[in-house]
Amino acid sequence: MTVSKSFRAILLTALLAILVATVPAVATGDDGTGGISTSPGGTDNGGDAKSGGVFPIQGRHTYGDGIGAGRGHQGQDLMAKCGKPVVAAQGGKVRLVDYQGSGAGNYLVIKSKETGFDYVYMHLVKPPSVDRGETVQAGDKLGRVGTTGSSSACHLHFEMWTKPGWYRGGEVANPKPYLKSWDR
Repeated sequence: MTVSKSFRAILLTALLAILVATVPAVATGDDGTGGISTSPGGTDNGGDAKSGGVFPIQGRHTYGDGIGAGRGHQGQDLMAKCGKPVVAAQGGKVRLVDYQGSGAGNYLVIKSKETGFDYVYMHLVKPPSVDRGETVQAGDKLGRVGTTGSSSACHLHFEMWTKPGWYRGGEVANPKPYLKSWDR
């Protein structure tokens, strides 16, 4: 038993060291409300591409299911009232605008040359207000929070994918640390 406990302690220490080394230091924004942001919205979402990004929802929001969530969930759900503005977290080129009734609903994918990530925005109330091939800046309006596709509540499902991109051989990245740092 002692060896097993020691091994677990060593493994936990090693995993914690890897996590600390690979996850950027971010402001958690946790004010004791269980991750609920009290961001009232407005025009200044705090930040731009150079300072790390812009929170993708303008207005009050909470954090829902994240990576995994017991069902292979590949992003972070951001709960907000239907109709709240959705903006580009980072600038880039719109790679895809589409609709998927069995999943994403109205969605779009933006490729950022600056960060190398693909940013995916799902369940928009209507088709995005940008077109494939269009270049957007951090903070540009993309659409509004909705519940289209396979969704049971108004929210933005937000994903980040490494190079070469979303369903192009890239891997899903955990967006929550980035979202927390942009959530001002």
